[in-house]
Amino acid sequence: PDVRSRLMAVLMKLLVPLAFLVAASDAFASRVARTAHHTSRAHVSIAKIRMMPSPAPAPATKTKTRQVTKPKTGGPSKPAQQKQAVTAKPKLQREDAYVPMWKLLLLGDEEYEEDPVCGVIQEVLGKELNPEEIREKYHEAMARGDSLLTVVNQEHAEAYVSQFHRATPMVFTDAQPE
Repeated sequence: PDVRSRLMAVLMKLLVPLAFLVAASDAFASRVARTAHHTSRAHVSIAKIRMMPSPAPAPATKTKTRQVTKPKTGGPSKPAQQKQAVTAKPKLQREDAYVPMWKLLLLGDEEYEEDPVCGVIQEVLGKELNPEEIREKYHEAMARGDSLLTVVNQEHAEAYVSQFHRATPMVFTDAQPE
């Protein structure tokens, strides 16, 4: 009997505040339900009203106002007193930044065939080299091991290298600082 009475006391301590909260929410829900006929949400059930969270407070907004004064038109104008603000134009700063240039080298390979490799070079480099120059670069790379295709900035050189590596047939190239 002693354990049972302690258990009942603990349950009563927990249930009394819970019952109070349920009663308070029922009173609030009935008050909202009575005023709901004035709104477009008249058919909202009381159970849904209990579950709805309170709306977040609206953020405070600051309004900036600017006062503009206009000159009087009735009397003679005084040009010395009517100064208008002149908007300054930003100065164009020209800095001749040094951009490091990179050499794009065609590497020679024993498995290359002239026509497909020259076709890939023409596709990737486009108008930088004419077909005759491309063939000369190809023969130079096959004879010496590498040949200078073009000199460009680092980003372009790296982009060209990746394009040559993705091409069919794959053409081996390298980018080196000048």
